[in-house]
Amino acid sequence: MEKAKKRIAIIGSGITGLTTAYRLKQQIETENLPYEVILLESSIRSGGKLFTMKFGDQYIDLGAESIDTRLPDAEALIEELGLQDKMEYSKHVKQDIFAFNTLYYFDCPTYKGIPVKRTDIWKYDLISFQGKLEFLRETYFQRSKQKKEVTAKDYLASRIGEEMAKYVAEPYFSKIFASDIDDIGINRFNEVIVEKEKEYGTLTKAIEAHPELLDGDGNFATFTEGLETLTRALTDQLENTIRYSKKVTEIKKSINNTYIIDINNKEQLRVDSVLVATDSEAYKPLFSDLELSSYFKDIKTGSIGFILFSFPKGSINRPPTGNGVLSVRLNNSYIQSVVWLNKKWEHYAHRDEELLGVYFGRSNDGIMMSLSNKQIEEAILKDLSAMLDIHAKPNYKIIKRWPNAIPQFKLMYERKRKNLFEFLDEKYPGLYLAGNGIDGFGISNCIKQANKVSTQIIDYLKNTK
Repeated sequence: MEKAKKRIAIIGSGITGLTTAYRLKQQIETENLPYEVILLESSIRSGGKLFTMKFGDQYIDLGAESIDTRLPDAEALIEELGLQDKMEYSKHVKQDIFAFNTLYYFDCPTYKGIPVKRTDIWKYDLISFQGKLEFLRETYFQRSKQKKEVTAKDYLASRIGEEMAKYVAEPYFSKIFASDIDDIGINRFNEVIVEKEKEYGTLTKAIEAHPELLDGDGNFATFTEGLETLTRALTDQLENTIRYSKKVTEIKKSINNTYIIDINNKEQLRVDSVLVATDSEAYKPLFSDLELSSYFKDIKTGSIGFILFSFPKGSINRPPTGNGVLSVRLNNSYIQSVVWLNKKWEHYAHRDEELLGVYFGRSNDGIMMSLSNKQIEEAILKDLSAMLDIHAKPNYKIIKRWPNAIPQFKLMYERKRKNLFEFLDEKYPGLYLAGNGIDGFGISNCIKQANKVSTQIIDYLKNTK
């Protein structure tokens, strides 16, 4: 008699859910395990925030913009899927910083804008004389080990000085988080250099010892047909696993270490293990257990938007030296960052138009997302005029909003996350959480989590009757 298969449900088919399902399928087939994977997606597409639009003969990413190649997990998966020949690496090193109505480019070796050589601080016109002296003083002394997590602002200010933290590091560190370094804990950035500093004693020594982490060409990668190239490849591997238009409305603990999943408020599915790989905003409504829901009550999310502008060729009268611009918070600008696609990616370089990808909105800016598309366009064009001296009308534009999409990892998140995982292990064995809202942000971090949680699920089921 054939042994009944154990079911694994994955909720959400973004990069975390897809990679987890792919890894589970691999191990199940390799070991001939009696397990079945079901991937439930509430919409009619996979990919989550990897969202590529085909526009004429070009592909435009309207969500995640690139892959950080300094983190290894994404490239390992890409190689495994045989997608290397479709990849392209970034050019023109890094972005300028816009502050005090001026563009600044740091023409020296840097890490997140921070100079590798301490004496290069004298090249930073953005920083005052006192700020430069503070940088030299703070980078000289070895720091004692942190006994508790501190905000990113406090961490950086105590190592490179207040001005460098505010005007240089903050735009580089916070750009993909749409967050304020005043609130976010430094550990939530998942920056390798934070761990390396403990080994070398000072931040500057750690940076000097790891040139592979420095700002430079090839730090980021994409695909010539957009980032959905990756999720499409995973989806092709999971053709019989994904079920679309299946919105999970509740997850309930049942008998014999199983769970009941309510789908679309009209059907139920019994499973032996569950991975929730959705946005963190979706956690709380899924569970009726008040004690479990209480762990999610403090989860905050930020919204971010993206607008692609096509301008006539040569209409950028004040072009950045690098491949885009980062805007500091003091600018009072709606713009968070600008990517000059023609300069960053080779496959856009020879187009007869200037393509600018603009990210707008921050964690504490709820007003921007409530504006109409026309109002957003007018506000961003005004900011672009001040920043890059563009006065030409755009050929066309494409706007995409991502409401409540960016997790905001407030201070003490690490302790709360640990308590949550301990609670799940004790009260909800076989239930897992992974993705942007759990352990870092970005494609590589999500793939890293997927690799880890897929192993945990298999190990759990092997040891469960």
